[in-house]
Order: sequence, then structure tokens, then C-alpha cells
Amino acid sequence: MKDNKGLSERRKKILNALVDSYISDAEPISSAAIKDKYMPDVSTATIRSELATLEEMGYLSQPHISAGRVPSSKAYKFYVDNILANESQMDLQQVKSVLATKYASIKEIVKDSAKIVSDVTNYTSLLMISSTDNILVNDVKVIDMYDGTALVLIVTNNGSIKDKTIKLPDTNISNYIEVANGLLYRTFAGKRLVEIVHSHNVIDSQLRDFEQLFEQVLNMIIDYKNARESQIQIEGKDKIFNYPEYNDVNNVKNFLSIVNDQEKLHEIVNDKDGSIEFSIKIGKEDDETLNDMAIVSAKYKFSGEEVGQLGVIGPQRMDYKKVLSVLREIGTLFENN
Repeated sequence: MKDNKGLSERRKKILNALVDSYISDAEPISSAAIKDKYMPDVSTATIRSELATLEEMGYLSQPHISAGRVPSSKAYKFYVDNILANESQMDLQQVKSVLATKYASIKEIVKDSAKIVSDVTNYTSLLMISSTDNILVNDVKVIDMYDGTALVLIVTNNGSIKDKTIKLPDTNISNYIEVANGLLYRTFAGKRLVEIVHSHNVIDSQLRDFEQLFEQVLNMIIDYKNARESQIQIEGKDKIFNYPEYNDVNNVKNFLSIVNDQEKLHEIVNDKDGSIEFSIKIGKEDDETLNDMAIVSAKYKFSGEEVGQLGVIGPQRMDYKKVLSVLREIGTLFENN
């Protein structure tokens, strides 16, 4: 993301000041205001000259001739790089206080993580479940309902994942349920979903009496895996209307077209480099659909396993310091529990 050639320390300071101000007020800031609020020792003429240079370099834009300059996507990317490089964060105690006030336990925080992020940041949040490949099946149980049907219950290391009532096959085997449970346990327990889904020899050829049952259990696991992998939870869609950019109907349409398209969200948020803690996409240069928008997400773990990505989607001028701090803090809470 870094491309800061030609940025002197003074230009960096002006750029950070301008982005800070625009995030806060959504109004262009004048050279005089920058001098008064951020750089009292630098003349307005010098600041004006530096602003003109920053515009030429692509960090600022002027939407209308009569309007002031506003940050471009490039400026926000520089700003975020600066935050990440210097670990510049809001007071994490503030985030902890909010969490402690509203939630009694880490279990509640995990369950409601997307809602918490939306509430604390005041942006629309998203929770994307990671690949289910490494989820382990702990047990498969068939419970006879004594009416020609049975309840199949599949349990994983993440808890009960699936239950379904099935019709039992006609059979002369007196202890069918008992034998089936033993076979199902030996076949599926201790295996990861990816192993099961891609296994072509699930049942031994000598045990064809149980083939129909095995196929139904396998289909339950495949359905669960597919459903989980397409799951994205969105919280606080209406919060986008708190920002003046979304008085524009075209911006609203673009926002809704993204949050309502789970496949597109997966494509934007997923980062192929597994070592990257944060995924930060700003503006249409990062993704053509993100016109004047940004998505910031973080990978998070629970009990040592990566379980998904948590983040926010909002205007380009989102409060990146707050967003990154909240995501980092919640990620820390997950990892330590």
C-alpha cells in the first residue's frame, strides 16, 4: 500500500492534519485553519504551496472549482499506513470500558461481535466465517424415533452443527441403529470436513445395508459446509445514513449493492496472503465497486483457531484509528480466551 515518495515530513504532517480534519468534519480545511490548529510555526503561504503540491501528487482532489481540496483514496492509504506503522491508536481503555459496560462475558462478545463493532464504531459491520475445511467432526449419532424415522445429529469441535430427521431404510437387521452408530463414528469422527467432503470411499463395499444412511449423513455435512462458507453477518446497515456522503442516492445504491451481495463481499474481504492481519480496501483503485467507500477487516482466532474475519464498511473518510483499535482489541480478547 505504501507509495510515499516525495513526501517530506512537513507534507506528511499537513496530509495527516487534513485527513484527520476531513474525517471529523467532512468539510475541506483551509491553509489558515491548518496553520491555526496543527502548524502554528508554518506560514499559510507555505501550507498553500504544499497543498498544491500534494494535489499534483494525487493525494488531494478538488471536486468542484469553487470547492476546497479533499483527501483522495491515495491520501487515506497513506494515513492508514501511518497508523499501522506507528501503532497510533485511540485509548484502548475506552474500547474495553464500552465492552465491559454492555457485555458480561467473552462468550457474549464472541456471539455478538459484529453488533459490538457496529455499535462501538458507528459503522456498518460484517462478520465473515472462515473456511470450514479444518472443522473436526467429533461424533455422528442416529436416534431412533420409533415411527420409521430417526434423528441424525452431527457434532463438531465447534458444537452441534446439524440435525435432521430422516426416513429409516427397510431392513431386517435387528440392531440397525446400534451398528449404524458404531460405523458412523468410526467413519466420520476425528476427520476434518474437507477430508469427508472429498472422500470417495466413505463406506466399505461389504456394508451396503447402510449406504443410504451414510449418503444422507454425508449430504448433511456437505450442506453445512457450503452454507457456512457463504455466511456473512451484517449489522447496522442503517448507520451509513449518519454520514453526509449518503445523502446522495447513487452512493446509497452502491453501498446496498455491495452489502447485499455476499459473493462480492467475500471477494473484496478475502486476502490471499494468510499472514496479513488487516485487510484494508480503500476506494475504486482497490476495487472498482468501492467508489468513495472503504472496507477494513481483521482476521480473528478463538481457542487458537482462525474462525473468520470481522470488519466494517463505510465511507472513505471513516475513523480508521478507531476502527483499527476496536478490531485489534476484540481480536486480542478472542485470542486470550
